[in-house]
Amino acid sequence: MIESLKALSKEFLKRMFDIRVGEFRRVILMQLNIFLLILSLLIIKPVINAHFLSIVGIQKLPLVFLLVALAALVVSTVYSRLLNRMALGKIIFRTYLTSILGILTLAILLRLGLFESWIIYLFYISMAIFSLLTTSQFWILANLVFNSLEAKRLFGFISAGAIAGGVGGGYVTSALAPNMDSTNLLFVVVLFLSIGMLINRSIWKKYVPAFNRSIQTKQAKVIAENPIRLIQNSKHLTYLALIVGLSVVVAKLVEYQFSALASARISDPDELAGFFGFWFSTFNVVSLVIQLLLTQRIVGLFGVGKSLFILPGALFLGGLTLLIAPVLWAGIALKMFDISLKQSINKAATELLILPVPMAIKGQAKTFIDVFVDTTATGIGGLLLIFIINGFNLPLRAVSILMLGLILIWVYFALRVRKEYILSFQEKLSPEKETHQKKGFQLSELTSLDGIRKALQTGSEKQLIFLLSRIEENKDQRLMADLLPLLSHSAASVRQSALRCLYYAVNLNVTDAIRPLLRDSDDEVRYRAFSCLLAQSRNNRVDVLNAYLNHEDPVINSAALVGLATEARNNPEMKHIFNLDQLIHDKLQYLGLLTDEESISYYKIMIARAVGYGKLETFFPVLHQFMTDTDQRVIDNAIQAAGNTKAPEFIVELFSFLINKTTRPTASKALAQYEPDDILPVLYDICQDTTSNTDILIQLPPIAAKMDTQRAVDFLFELMQHRDVAVKLEALQSLQYIKKHFPHLHISNQRVLQNLNQEITLYRSTLAFTYTAQQKQFPGETEEVVQARAELINLLERRLDATLERIFRLLGLKYPPTDIFPVLEGFHHRDATVRANAVDYLDNILEPALKPVLMPLVESALMENLSEEMLERLNIKIPSETDFYHALLKGKDDRIKIAVLDLIATMHYNDTKQLAELVIQDDNPKVSSYAKRLLDNTSQDSGPADL
Repeated sequence: MIESLKALSKEFLKRMFDIRVGEFRRVILMQLNIFLLILSLLIIKPVINAHFLSIVGIQKLPLVFLLVALAALVVSTVYSRLLNRMALGKIIFRTYLTSILGILTLAILLRLGLFESWIIYLFYISMAIFSLLTTSQFWILANLVFNSLEAKRLFGFISAGAIAGGVGGGYVTSALAPNMDSTNLLFVVVLFLSIGMLINRSIWKKYVPAFNRSIQTKQAKVIAENPIRLIQNSKHLTYLALIVGLSVVVAKLVEYQFSALASARISDPDELAGFFGFWFSTFNVVSLVIQLLLTQRIVGLFGVGKSLFILPGALFLGGLTLLIAPVLWAGIALKMFDISLKQSINKAATELLILPVPMAIKGQAKTFIDVFVDTTATGIGGLLLIFIINGFNLPLRAVSILMLGLILIWVYFALRVRKEYILSFQEKLSPEKETHQKKGFQLSELTSLDGIRKALQTGSEKQLIFLLSRIEENKDQRLMADLLPLLSHSAASVRQSALRCLYYAVNLNVTDAIRPLLRDSDDEVRYRAFSCLLAQSRNNRVDVLNAYLNHEDPVINSAALVGLATEARNNPEMKHIFNLDQLIHDKLQYLGLLTDEESISYYKIMIARAVGYGKLETFFPVLHQFMTDTDQRVIDNAIQAAGNTKAPEFIVELFSFLINKTTRPTASKALAQYEPDDILPVLYDICQDTTSNTDILIQLPPIAAKMDTQRAVDFLFELMQHRDVAVKLEALQSLQYIKKHFPHLHISNQRVLQNLNQEITLYRSTLAFTYTAQQKQFPGETEEVVQARAELINLLERRLDATLERIFRLLGLKYPPTDIFPVLEGFHHRDATVRANAVDYLDNILEPALKPVLMPLVESALMENLSEEMLERLNIKIPSETDFYHALLKGKDDRIKIAVLDLIATMHYNDTKQLAELVIQDDNPKVSSYAKRLLDNTSQDSGPADL
């Protein structure tokens, strides 16, 4: 019976609160621990409040707030030193023990009526510090017991134990105080705290890893700064301390208003204690309902940052109500907002805010904030009340006005801490920055001519090419003379870029500097040099051309021919004057007389370049011929020349060169020369042709990415629907290139979400298939079957990784890529902490609509092993073996189809014939031919096909 109840309880907790196998005992013990602690505190609080108001009076309440702050300063200083010298577990145990003995002593003194006038002050102050210290210690312990992912999932449920303790403590006080001396309740507290101390010690020994235990010991060596300096050096901690402090000050103003309104209506101390006990418990019931039903959903949906604004927003509305109607029901409502939201949503959000802080800092900083900042804020609240109530004798409405002003400041710092919280995770995901940067010019230096001239002298090859492109664009004549030294640069690309700039030199004679480059080792430099020389020879251009075209050196007359073709491309008159077609014809005839292979290749390259640069349609058949040459250099130059013509007749032929890795780079550059209107229709035709080679399809997206047109975006989204995963990934990467370089083009958010939903669905089904494949391994299988199954599992796992990458690249189209891609890198990091930070960071930047769908999948990606429990949490149905094979063969992934057919062939599966018939008519001939072989002879093994 007991075992059955335990099993039912575990199943309920698993389904309702996502408590997983191996976590139940830890979670229940931690929840019981905080339950007993808060139960004790909520019994003490009404007793101490009632005695203080009855013995001392409401007028002294602001003073005791100040005394609490002064005492906390001493306690936090001593505590900080102990934390650096003693293990946290030992400190927690001694805190409990000291508090139990102190409560016993104070209870006896109050029972005997000894020293009531000052004992009540000591009681109030010590219990205020005790409550802050022990709750802070509990949450530090929780950070050691659970990692960040577990904390995010389980802290809400554990916090429900704290709220339940508040409910129980308040109702115990409310029920017992009217029927017995409320002082006797302190002896009940001693019992509860003693049990809590034993549970706490057990948790420390069993569930705090040895590594985490040593953190407190190493802390003193790692961190020499005191807690105040630690907080000052961190914007994150500074803003956190400020919002905690402001929330406490506001809480004290709320408490004062609630207490003042209550004491004005109820004078009997026992009745007042019962009133406080009832309402404190009621407030905590509301808090418990919020915690169990809403907190995890709200924090999960809106994130930590936005959840921080719920409490101050509610208090602002409650403060306005109390300002308008300062009556008891308004005070009760305000106090209800303060307690119920603070202990549920706001508590979860603020505890998660500390997660990005390193544990070595967290121990000191959190305790300092929870104790010193809290109590200091309490003192400030006391001073403000003394100033308002006693100093100026202002009415209760003045407290409400002050509270509203403080809430607005609170909201401001909540905005700042939200930003720092996200940045904290982002910094942990960003790659380490280089300790030193390469020397060279910065863009900021290029604001003056002197800066540009310096850059031209010291810049690297890449920097010089970038700078020369800007000079060519602006045609700044003041810099032309500074380019002359670059004509002797070691990099041919720099010499080419310098010549392109000098082509536009007007007031500078550079012919003497250019002539030597007509014999340059680089062909392109020679051709550029001649074009530049022609530009400089405006008055005697015909003579110069004739001289160089008839030069005895073939290197020089070849450069002259290509240079002439380049200059005459859009100048029919120039073509006619120099009879360019006849010159090319003469070169072709001379080519037929050559016997030396090197000379033949040289002349072919020269002719191809001249035809390409001059766009000489008469000789286009020559380019077609050269593209089938035996010399790779001739083929490459013919391909590039075809691209230079921008003639549509070459497009299809150029695409054929994308298949060969040798010609692929040149063909890609050649195709990039075309206008989008010419090339996009061909891209669509190739994409829609089911027989198109995948190697060609993979090359299409980079070509489309260079097109500044909306049609290119539409084409890439259509390519996203292709069955091949490599093609889809290339399309996504190209869309990201467009987003970066052509931001004015519209990338539809709706299309991104449609593709994102498709990839999420695919990821979920692949998870189920991978799990099924892993579970279908049986002892006694042949080595061939084991190998075939392993290959299928490996392929499915790679598909999971690829799908996850596509999901993130799609998110990179919706969100800034600088936010998304570090998360993807973090997922692949070998450090589990970095991977957990990646999940937390993503959770804070996703919009609420995507979180419920995406975050569970993302968290599952961090799991080392798939499990049935994990799939159940994701609401993923595990297919049977038959459904498994059917689904994979009906899918779009040809490689997986081949792997499935290979597996069922090697294992002689009973339904092999039925399964093979599913793909007998498949579009991919390799899949269909494999299926035919299986049907021809199902009793024999069919070896794996190459795909």
